[in-house]
Amino acid sequence: MSSVIVYLPPPTQKRAFQLMLAQAKQVRDEGESVILTHCDLQAGTCSANLMGSRLICSACRYSTRKSVADTGLELVHLRQTQDESGALELARHDRTELLEGVNSCLITLVRVLKNDLNRNPLLRWIKRRNFRTATVLFKAMTALMKTRQVHRIEVLNGRYACMKIGLIAAQRFGLDYNTLDFSCVGRPMVFRGHTPHDRKAIQQRIRRSPPDEAIAQQYYMARKDKRFNPFAGRHQISAAPCAPRKTQKKVAFFLSSQDECESLGPEWRSPFQKSAEVVRQACEEFPDYFFCVRFHPNQANILSDITSEFRQLQHLSNVEIYYPDDQVDSYSLIEWSDLVVTFASTVAVEACWAGKAVVQLGPSFFDELGISYTPKSTSEFLQLLGTNLKASPRRGAAQFANYDMNDFDDLKYLEYSSGAGKPIGFCRKGSVFATPAKKINFLVNKFLRTAVGLGISHQLRP
Repeated sequence: MSSVIVYLPPPTQKRAFQLMLAQAKQVRDEGESVILTHCDLQAGTCSANLMGSRLICSACRYSTRKSVADTGLELVHLRQTQDESGALELARHDRTELLEGVNSCLITLVRVLKNDLNRNPLLRWIKRRNFRTATVLFKAMTALMKTRQVHRIEVLNGRYACMKIGLIAAQRFGLDYNTLDFSCVGRPMVFRGHTPHDRKAIQQRIRRSPPDEAIAQQYYMARKDKRFNPFAGRHQISAAPCAPRKTQKKVAFFLSSQDECESLGPEWRSPFQKSAEVVRQACEEFPDYFFCVRFHPNQANILSDITSEFRQLQHLSNVEIYYPDDQVDSYSLIEWSDLVVTFASTVAVEACWAGKAVVQLGPSFFDELGISYTPKSTSEFLQLLGTNLKASPRRGAAQFANYDMNDFDDLKYLEYSSGAGKPIGFCRKGSVFATPAKKINFLVNKFLRTAVGLGISHQLRP
């Protein structure tokens, strides 16, 4: 009988571990044969164990085995053996995909851009270890699939190398795959045949959501509510930029988190990656326009230098720049503007709902929803700036709101209550070891960020 492989994430990631175990039980109830797999290495380096600690690996192995024991599901240990370690040569595509997964993990956890990731000796050492771990797991997964009849693989998210091995293996053998993750309100989501960061597939799913006006109004009001949006809660300054009286058009640029975009892989590379240069050209091309630039508040925690190029624009008389730590309210800037320009920011759908003309520069989760203009180059963008742009219909923004709030997949073994999922009929065991292991990795990550931040600061000194 053909089987479904469900690859378990580390039990230190409690919510994700319970999600995948609940999915495995449900797939079995649907009549499928299920094979659970997990990392069984002694000192593997992954998102849950950045330094490859043997203690953390031991805690993960123990908690996984104890948790699975009562479910009646088969558990296969992925480990390196002498027979398998050199049995499979990685194709160039496999190596590239694994390396992208390693980069995604470290960019996300440490919050550095790719250039700094490759310059720092400590991060390069962790990258090598992470790549070696992923390679061993990929070879073990491939060896398993050669001995068992498998027709589908299911993994968590699929972005980090330690989980991505399942997707690469599925592609190598021409198999179906699913990825799972959580919605913005913490509900399970099953992405069939794609990942949560496949923007085209996600937008196809968004367009299946009804454009409910009442839901959308509630959603966008909640995003502006300081009680529910922590960024809005911190931003108490509502004063808009003071544009000269003869200003022809007021344009607000909204940046997204550069590290998040970089971590999503090559499909998210943008022709507008040099955002400061785009702003500079706009300012010089249209001296009678007034521009403001709003950094995303989340960018305050990026270790890489993301502000220097913008500080070089401050001599321009027709631009105001608000950096990550500035407390100006983004919604007041939307109201102030005649045109909103975004770089992958959710502000695009918010501005569309507010009745503003919107231009999106580069890929996003909203660029095919009909909410904006989407130029393909800087020259095309500058041509658009010189025209009288109209606001797009709000249908796509309403569909996005309904998707973000109400699109999820029910799992019979996870009960959703008060924003959290409670497992039914099983539980994560061995938490006495898994919880301290998670805390250790958190402290390691904190130390790593401090060390990397100091190194980058030293490099930036004149």
